Amino acid sequence: MKQYIKLSIILALVLSIDHIHAQSLDYVILSRTRSEVQGKWERNNLRNLDLNYYNEDFCDYYLYREMDESYNLSPGKNTVYTKDFESEVDNSFKEWGYYYICRGKFPDKFKITTPYALPVKSGKKINWETDMRESRKTMRFRLNGRDTIYATRGGVVCRMHHPDHLLIYHADDTFSIYIFMAEILVQPGETILTGQPIGLAGSNGISISFFFLDKNKFTGEKFNGYPYSHFTPMFRTTEGDIKLKERTYYQALTDDELIMQDMDKREKKKYLKQKSTK
Repeated sequence: MKQYIKLSIILALVLSIDHIHAQSLDYVILSRTRSEVQGKWERNNLRNLDLNYYNEDFCDYYLYREMDESYNLSPGKNTVYTKDFESEVDNSFKEWGYYYICRGKFPDKFKITTPYALPVKSGKKINWETDMRESRKTMRFRLNGRDTIYATRGGVVCRMHHPDHLLIYHADDTFSIYIFMAEILVQPGETILTGQPIGLAGSNGISISFFFLDKNKFTGEKFNGYPYSHFTPMFRTTEGDIKLKERTYYQALTDDELIMQDMDKREKKKYLKQKSTK
């Protein structure tokens, strides 16, 4: 027995309408698109009914249910409920009310002091200003059109539905979104490193916003709003790890410590070995 469950979904990063700059990030993060997550009732080997969610993206999702238990949905198959074949217990999933599926999950290791790289090659100088076209905190770094953009932090590339937007999911469950790019050089599902070339800048440079799914947005009986919080990170420069002042030039410093900060021991050993053989 299989039955598709109708979902009310908030999915990140879909069609952005260039001429509606003032709300472009809201459109990109909140607009509905074809679902990356599907729910199905399926019989398991014991003939019990499982409610399985299939996450076809490469980042986590959060299934929020009003006044009930919520779930993190990892990439792949997630069984969130099982109804025993002979059970007479009422199915709590039979008649749902208000619920969302949001991209991401609540971070438990988020630190505002975690350093990021500047989006240019190490040694290059760059400045930035607030992107006034966006309603959420967004930094516009001043680059020439088709200059190479370098990843400000390592992570996995998520699926997206617009050719000039790039979303990267980091180890601490935060995101970076790069918008209005001229060309993207990485593919969904690809694991990238801090300082790796990821694309080419658009005619107005590159705008980046950093955000996470905020559990404080779900504290009421019913969620009714924007589920993410945006922040401005620290950046590693030749002056140290600092908060950047607007319209001030800084020299990028992307060193091994910064590149390896999210790696485990095995990954660090592999990275250093590969570097020594180049």
